[in-house]
Amino acid sequence: MTTENAESRPPERSGPPPTPAEADATYVRSLRTAGWLAELTDPLLAVFQESATANPDEDARRLDLLLLYYHASDTEAAARRRAQDRFFLHDADEPASARDLVVRLSSVTPELGTVTLERIGTDDGPLVLRAGEHLAAVSDPEEEEELDTGQIDLSELEEAASITVRGLVRAVNILLDRFGVRERLIPLPSDGRREAYAALPVAEAMTLCRAGGLDVTNAERLFDLAAW
Repeated sequence: MTTENAESRPPERSGPPPTPAEADATYVRSLRTAGWLAELTDPLLAVFQESATANPDEDARRLDLLLLYYHASDTEAAARRRAQDRFFLHDADEPASARDLVVRLSSVTPELGTVTLERIGTDDGPLVLRAGEHLAAVSDPEEEEELDTGQIDLSELEEAASITVRGLVRAVNILLDRFGVRERLIPLPSDGRREAYAALPVAEAMTLCRAGGLDVTNAERLFDLAAW
């Protein structure tokens, strides 16, 4: 190797790899830079990390930290934070009907007004979300690849089939597009049991996607889910 080539190489990093706590703090700061977690200061993050249950699963550990922020014991602060970031989480261990989830999704997308889950035409017609005069089909292009945790009971619609949480989120994003809302709900990393979403504009969402901070790493899939 020539002296010139040696000098042009960036210096190699030295020292041990970051601890899980350090890596989690870096991840949380990347979310804060993107526009979320405005009230999560470094001292508060340190408190959360001390109180969170140790977990070897990186995604589960980080979801636990987010829940300490968005579902804090201070219910007023927790509600404000969820509204600010449009944070939505579904836990497969806490059964909910499709209509229950639509109500919860509506709570973080107030621009849409009343959102209802309906069938078009016959009893086996397609499912749609309706907001005012606007309709959005409830479909998930990746449904065959979805985890079982994403399946939602449709028994209240007298139909044995199921849909995915991501299919509902995608339909909400289509409605947000129809209403001219720039922010869209995008998926945070899932731990196989819990799915979390929050809203960002396209540029910030793409930055997180490229950095591996979302549950999708493919830009085309992200754009389809977000209806951009």
